[in-house]
Order: sequence, then structure tokens, then C-alpha cells
Amino acid sequence: MTGTSTEYEHIAPLLTSEGWALLNSLGPYSEAESLRTSLDLRKAGHPAELVSAVLTQSRLRAKAAAKFGPFAEHMLFTHAGLEQATRLNIAALHAQRFAAAGLERVADLGCGIGADAIALATLERKVTAVERDETTAPVATINLMPWPEATVVNADATEVDLTGVDGVWLDPARRTTTTSGTTRLFDPEAFSPPLSFVESLADRGLPVGVKMGPGTPHEALPANCEAQWISVHGEVT
Repeated sequence: MTGTSTEYEHIAPLLTSEGWALLNSLGPYSEAESLRTSLDLRKAGHPAELVSAVLTQSRLRAKAAAKFGPFAEHMLFTHAGLEQATRLNIAALHAQRFAAAGLERVADLGCGIGADAIALATLERKVTAVERDETTAPVATINLMPWPEATVVNADATEVDLTGVDGVWLDPARRTTTTSGTTRLFDPEAFSPPLSFVESLADRGLPVGVKMGPGTPHEALPANCEAQWISVHGEVT
């Protein structure tokens, strides 16, 4: 996942004690009241960039409730990260597969804002969450703070030492992110990391799970894997 300078500007002020406290002091987000809230915060002496950051984050938290429920009230988000994040109930299904298989130490390679890592940590898995984007990794760190057995590593997923890991989870980035928005990728080898890397992990004998888009052609799936389609409220996710 690749962040943008705008996303960094909206995250950096929140990674301070003042920013975090101000964000968590706000009530439920209201679009109708956002201008008034902005003016009140400015009058109270808060810098313009901090006010912009907390209001942006408050709006994202409100939007994220559909995916994360009450967890969203205590999390950080980027626009792209929220768009691409796994719904928490689906992440729980993924995590249960690892727990049922008795896999205690799991690497989440390309963790994004940490949705799947949160689900794994909630089931008492020892999670190493890897994210190469320098804006998204701190977001994942904040989101995983309630679980001391979870560690976030800012690194390339393809270069992490997996010694001692029992299983691997991957949610490859299937979109490219620019200042104008995101564009969906359809070639599995254009994903980050590519599907061939995922297959190489399985070829090493590691238990591997990977999230793919529901429109992935069947012929693109390795013959020796199990494929599962999941729907939420009638929508294939």
C-alpha cells in the first residue's frame, strides 16, 4: 500500500499526545456541525493543520463503523487504508482458520491499517504485522496497541525473515494509489506482493492464506489451494 503526502499530513499531527487527546475528545462526527467544530477548535488555539487532521479522522472513523463497528471509535485510518481494509467480521473468519489449525505465530504480510492483524491478535495469535508504507505502518501500530503480542514492522513484505513463523496471511494491494484516487489492478502479478510470491511461500511448506478479489479468474488460482468466496448481506467480498 502506498500513501500520499496528503494522507501523511492528516496522520502526522495525530501521532502526538496533543493530537491523539484532541481527536478522542470529539463527539460523534456530524457533517452539518463540522464547520462550527472547526471554528471552535481554532478559537481554542489549536493549529489549523491539527484541526484539519482531527476532523478528517473523525469523519473516517464514522465511515469506518460499517466495517469495524465500535472498534472504529479508537482506531486511526487513511482514506486508501479504509477503502482496502477487510471487514472485521470477515477478518475474524480468516483468523479462525489459523487458530483452528493451531498456528500460534502468524505473519501478516502487507497488513495495511491492521484489520486482519487485529482479528488474529484478538484470537491470541502472536502477530508480526508487516507494512512497507511509512504512513500506513504508524496507523497499524496505533490500531494494534491494545494487543501487546502484536508487533508492527515497517518493511517490504517480500524481504521479511519468517524464521519461527507458523503461518502467513497476506492481503496483497490490488489498487495503485495516487493523489487523484485509487485504480484497481486485475493482473495477480501486478499485486503487491505478487501472487507468485504467495505461491513461493506455500512451496516452502508454510501454511498460507491470501485475500483475493472476488473477480479473480479461476484459472489464475493455483491448483493446490482451496478457494473460498464470502458474501456479506448479499455482496461478494
